Amino acid sequence: MPDQSTSSRYRRSCQPTDTQARGNVFQCGFGGWMLFAHVYGTQVLSAMQAYTNVIWTVFTGPPRPALAGVVSPKIKALMDGYKGAPRQVPTSACFKQLQKVKNMRDLAEVCPNIAPGRILRSACPTAASEQDIDIIRHKLGISHLVDLRSEFERSEDPASPLVAEAELRVSKRQGSIAQMERFEQRDSQHPNSVNAPLIIHHLSLLERSRYYKAILLKIPFATSAYALAWMPFNPSKGKSAIMAEVNRGGLPMLYEILLEIAGPELKCALEVITEAAEAGEPLLFFCRVGKDRTGVLAALILSCCGAKPEEIIADYHRSDSVVSEIALGGLEKEDKELHQLDRAVFSKAPAEVMAATLTHLDEMYGGPSRYLESIGFSREQQQRLAKAVSASRDHKVNL
Repeated sequence: MPDQSTSSRYRRSCQPTDTQARGNVFQCGFGGWMLFAHVYGTQVLSAMQAYTNVIWTVFTGPPRPALAGVVSPKIKALMDGYKGAPRQVPTSACFKQLQKVKNMRDLAEVCPNIAPGRILRSACPTAASEQDIDIIRHKLGISHLVDLRSEFERSEDPASPLVAEAELRVSKRQGSIAQMERFEQRDSQHPNSVNAPLIIHHLSLLERSRYYKAILLKIPFATSAYALAWMPFNPSKGKSAIMAEVNRGGLPMLYEILLEIAGPELKCALEVITEAAEAGEPLLFFCRVGKDRTGVLAALILSCCGAKPEEIIADYHRSDSVVSEIALGGLEKEDKELHQLDRAVFSKAPAEVMAATLTHLDEMYGGPSRYLESIGFSREQQQRLAKAVSASRDHKVNL
């Protein structure tokens, strides 16, 4: 006759623990949800969104309205103060002479607190002509290029005499910290390249994995769940559901995501800009078209330097008349689903978009200064930057 205590222990070992039981329930529930979504699909998505968004709103607030036709009083107030005409500064004449470098301007054109020729922004300058290079390197005296593009975008660059003999520094993310690592870059194919020192700082603000994770947290919960459920069976169907919400969120959602996922890189860029300004070395920062990633960084720099909201909006909106491309770190080329992006939304730079971004910074963080503190760029560092680019310090432009 078997030992009773041994038999009892055997029966107990075969019974699931509380943790195992909860795991089994979760697996069954998730498996059932995927099967349900696969069978019924879009027939129930609208009803699911209505139900789950009511619950989700308790934790996250109301769903995001489409920007078109919905302008909050705060955004309207900022837009009412917006004055679109920039002032002319000594560097302004140079930009009209550029041949292939687009969307270049001096932050001093909208903010009188900044000395002309200290901090400039543009679209990617790697295709610069010889005349453009002469303007950038000799007339403007640019010593630093801050490249905000992704590695994929940089891999498509043509050979360029502008950067042929530059020192290369690349930002590497280590946890929540972005640090610059130095590399040497020499290219003997361009014997006519400029010999004066030039440093290129690569700081990618838009990386694939972080971008997609952030999107799933931004869009309605039901859409995220629906898209994830479809991924094993029909990834395109799931991504299409996400893209509808991405188009609805538009540029304001993209800029919110940049502020959330690229904090370490933004902090590193601001430190590079501060050091260059303190050394009296002019700097140019850019992304592919000089509108989105460049626009977000420009807004933060201008905020540090005491620019008014309407001045920040004016600087951003200047891209609206010269840019007609979509540039999302190369993702728009790599992922066919991103071909569904609404070109009329993502290729422009309307004033209300930057107004919405400034409103988001106020409501979510307590203002741009508080946001910068949250990513590790302290109030003291902000004051250092403002002092370094101050209009009270002389800077000569060789016109």
